[in-house]
Amino acid sequence: MSDEQPKRQSDYQKAPEVPPELEPLYEAVKAVLAGQLSVTEAASRVGLSRNRFQTLMHRGLSGLLEGLSPRQQGRRPKPPREAELEAELERLKKENGRLKSRVDTVDRLLNVASDLVTGKLRLRGRQAGAEPSPEAKSSERDEPDGEAHERLEGARAMTTLGLALPLAAALVASSPSTLRRYAARERAGQPLVRCRGPGRQAPSAEHRDAGEQVVREMRGLIGADALSHRVPGLSRRVAAAVKAETLTALERERIESCTRISITVPGVVRGFDGVHISGGFVLPVADASVPYRTVVAVSESYDSPAVLSVLERDIALNGAPLVYRLDRAACHRTPEVKELCDAHQVLILYGPPRYPQYYGQLERQNREHRAWLNTCGPLALGELGEEVERMQYAWNCSLPRRSLGWRTASEVWSARPKLEVD
Repeated sequence: MSDEQPKRQSDYQKAPEVPPELEPLYEAVKAVLAGQLSVTEAASRVGLSRNRFQTLMHRGLSGLLEGLSPRQQGRRPKPPREAELEAELERLKKENGRLKSRVDTVDRLLNVASDLVTGKLRLRGRQAGAEPSPEAKSSERDEPDGEAHERLEGARAMTTLGLALPLAAALVASSPSTLRRYAARERAGQPLVRCRGPGRQAPSAEHRDAGEQVVREMRGLIGADALSHRVPGLSRRVAAAVKAETLTALERERIESCTRISITVPGVVRGFDGVHISGGFVLPVADASVPYRTVVAVSESYDSPAVLSVLERDIALNGAPLVYRLDRAACHRTPEVKELCDAHQVLILYGPPRYPQYYGQLERQNREHRAWLNTCGPLALGELGEEVERMQYAWNCSLPRRSLGWRTASEVWSARPKLEVD
């Protein structure tokens, strides 16, 4: 390949050749310009009037000035008429394209309508409970998801023509969610239709055992769909049933392995914890044997003085228990609270917060407290105290319980034996 640059085209222009018929006029004009003749003399020599000769000479000078003037750089501007015609042509091309697209759309709609009329696309699905014909059974065995492919393609054809998916799904006797599922399975290379019902072979005991083993290994944290893919012999529906059965078995095993302590005598152990409500804190104290709220106080803050006040009031009204069951909140582990319990010979057992295995009864009661007070809406501190008194009376004195022989908690609490324990 040569590295030589292409030569620039020369703009040199040769001297013009004067036609014979214009040569006398040309020489006369040159003589006037050279000062050899006057305008009148030159006009008389060529046989023209002075005005006509001068007009022709001025026209030639105008051409001379035009030739001597520097040319404008770049391309010549397009004439306005030509630009207007080109814009009109472009507009007509776009309009023609839109019309052609509309004609193509109408043509494709007619083709889809023809498929619907000729039966290539079914408008009605198989009726529930109807027995399929032998031809349908054989076609389903040969191509089980052929009908699904037809519906999916028909819906796609109509959506590309501008129809909304729900309308296209209705026309092919399907639903938008089913069509989306078909499309997702097609992209994943999976069968569009999976056999369900009596036609599907029941999973073997080995498959069920394998599914149960997977659920146990995952501690139940696996979905039914993932389980069906992990164990190929399980359908999603059977995998969901296996998972539910395994979770039930795991929970029963957990309950059987737990150590349960039942407190049979009221007044021995009491629990205490705080509940934050909009407007303040509710501080309930409840017995561990009987669902009896010994004290339910209200405080603007949840600190050591509030806890000390509630415990002092509880001991004054109901006597000192043998054990207070508290969590490890900082306001529960102050020297003042410990001195109060030591003075009344009460043992403090600390447990982790929100741990139902340790004080589940009090946690359940706090859920009842929160549910009751949430029905009242926002309350001021004084209104909250009045509502807490009504709530305490209702739970203690108005609710008979099956576990208490259809007696109220207040009735069982009143009949409790006196503790004679040092």
